[in-house]
Amino acid sequence: MIKMSHIATALLFASVAVAHAETTKQPVAQGAASVEKNLSKNPDNKGLQNASEQLKENEAKIAEKRAEADKKVGDAKHKKDKKVKHDKKVKHEHIEKPGHDKMERPEKVERPGKIERPGR
Repeated sequence: MIKMSHIATALLFASVAVAHAETTKQPVAQGAASVEKNLSKNPDNKGLQNASEQLKENEAKIAEKRAEADKKVGDAKHKKDKKVKHDKKVKHEHIEKPGHDKMERPEKVERPGKIERPGR
């Protein structure tokens, strides 16, 4: 019974994740569509023309950044595979220097007893 509820919960979460992935909007794509729609209505508008150019440049920059990030992730995975794992950590022993004696600590001072205060 518990396994069935776990499976049902997993399926629910999976369906929510897929639905969320399908509905997420890309701001650049949404902006480009809006600008293109308005540019088709008003082809002489300089501001819309500039906005269209800026969106195209931004899309190119974003694609370039994503490609670099993917390359870095790939390089990091490759480096991680190359690392050699050691079995155990080496624990170094403490070597005492000749002529250095351990410093003696003073004895602890005894704490006075609790002070009695009137009215408490």
